[in-house]
Amino acid sequence: MKKLICAVLLGLGVIVPVLAGGFVSANDLSAEKLVSNKDIDGFVFKATGEKGITIETIDEVREAEDGEIFNARVKLNGSGNTSYRSVQFSAKKGETLTVYLNSSSKSDARVLIVAKADGTVVQSLTAPPDTGEAGIANCVLPDNGTYSIYSKSSGINLYQIIVE
Repeated sequence: MKKLICAVLLGLGVIVPVLAGGFVSANDLSAEKLVSNKDIDGFVFKATGEKGITIETIDEVREAEDGEIFNARVKLNGSGNTSYRSVQFSAKKGETLTVYLNSSSKSDARVLIVAKADGTVVQSLTAPPDTGEAGIANCVLPDNGTYSIYSKSSGINLYQIIVE
């Protein structure tokens, strides 16, 4: 769901919606296997029949150090790029991307790539091993535009993505 702030133009009685960042949480999504692109509140989950994404509930909830609790996840199911097994979103220069995530491995950390639409890598974020606690990674986005996040290699589970 996107945060919506309504501004009232004084004297005119006009209400104008103003978008103020956005977020998507796996907790709010229905379980499904994505085999094509799906737009959820401005976040486009990029998938193909051969390189799909899985949204599923989890038996053992994950809690992040800031107290956020997750009972579902988005499984990227392996390495991706800007065309598949990724999540694409728009952002403005200086906005912060925050991702709640884990590696799908209980012992190995994995790398989540943040890239511009043209594939230029902006930053590499760490997806910590899945030890029962959701990790948190963030970065400041350098330009206005479209970005994608995807696994550099192997599976990563996403719990929530925030752009603000």
